[in-house]
Amino acid sequence: MDNKLRVVVMTQNDRFFIPKNIKKASEVCDILEIVEVDSKYSLDNQVGNYFKWFGLFQCAKMGFVTIGRECEKYLDRISGYKIMHGYCSVKDVAKANGIPHRVITKSNDPEYVKHIKDLNVDLIVSYSAPQIIKEELLNTPKYGIINVHGSLLPDFRGCLPSFWYLYCDERKGGATVHYMSALIDDGDIIEQGEVDLSDCKSMFQVMKKTKLLGGNLMVKAIQDIQNGTAVRKKNETDKGRYFTWPTVEQAREFRAKGKKLI
Repeated sequence: MDNKLRVVVMTQNDRFFIPKNIKKASEVCDILEIVEVDSKYSLDNQVGNYFKWFGLFQCAKMGFVTIGRECEKYLDRISGYKIMHGYCSVKDVAKANGIPHRVITKSNDPEYVKHIKDLNVDLIVSYSAPQIIKEELLNTPKYGIINVHGSLLPDFRGCLPSFWYLYCDERKGGATVHYMSALIDDGDIIEQGEVDLSDCKSMFQVMKKTKLLGGNLMVKAIQDIQNGTAVRKKNETDKGRYFTWPTVEQAREFRAKGKKLI
């Protein structure tokens, strides 16, 4: 396709879901760069809170799974990405597909905004980028910035929808692709879909379903913008719930319900 959008991906470090979704997107657009935003709100930097929320056993279990994934990553590198195809980290999926990769700490830094302008970007795609983006960067790409969020917006806006879906005993969840604004999970909706959560007991199970759906919805949203067929639906945030990080007490209630991290 000759009219592929020139896209920059903004995300955070992820070993399990986002790399595959980036690869899917790369098949329908021209990804100029993959940018990891390393901020205090990145999940990798919430380890201390995870111990408070989920306890030693669940964190140790997650640690063992993560170590296993890291071993797969190094085997994948040795094989020239023939085993896991770069899906064990954002950096590796970039390298496996010949896409430039960089790490930044401030999304709204003037130098980074200038860099995006210099790249002549059509669209920025966000997969769980962990910082609020301000107007100058929002207005830089030709078609703005779109984000995938792991809930059915406008409900379950904010942090850790996988936690709050389980905490609230929801049996249905979903994912939404929306335009970003200077407010959290606030912009117009482009694509949205539902998933069944009735069999999910852990956040990892919820994320597996919502991230898979979200990645597919993002591909469709990119194609619709590319083809000029994207339809915007108002994100009626006054009709949905907003959640922040859980308290220790809420995490205790979460565990008492038999819910788990992994």
